[in-house]
Amino acid sequence: MNLFELLANFWRVDEQKNFTGNETRLYFFLIHLANRSFWPDWVEFADKRMVANANISLQVLKSARERLRDAELLNYIPGGGYRVKTKYQILTPKSKLKHQPYYNSTKDKNSKINSNGKKKGFVHTGSDFD
Repeated sequence: MNLFELLANFWRVDEQKNFTGNETRLYFFLIHLANRSFWPDWVEFADKRMVANANISLQVLKSARERLRDAELLNYIPGGGYRVKTKYQILTPKSKLKHQPYYNSTKDKNSKINSNGKKKGFVHTGSDFD
């Protein structure tokens, strides 16, 4: 499992789902647990300890992991009874990400030269702070 692919996939899905801070904290804590355990298929962790480590209520934990499962970032089997821990599985991304350029370059239609914002009210002075 590639950690960088998991992180990139999480942020891509986050742009669509708009995860809360608790959901983000839970996901990254589970990645930490999986990494610490040398990436087993399933990570076991008690709900009471998870609530204490994440500093959230049990109801918030349940809704956060349900939302992460709906987003297909993880799977889990809830623990039940005495000393039965919840099992978590971090799912790998289904598709490869396509990298999009983040720069916006405008072209002057008449001369076919990049103007990089020199027109339309932008004052270009050549300073580093433009």
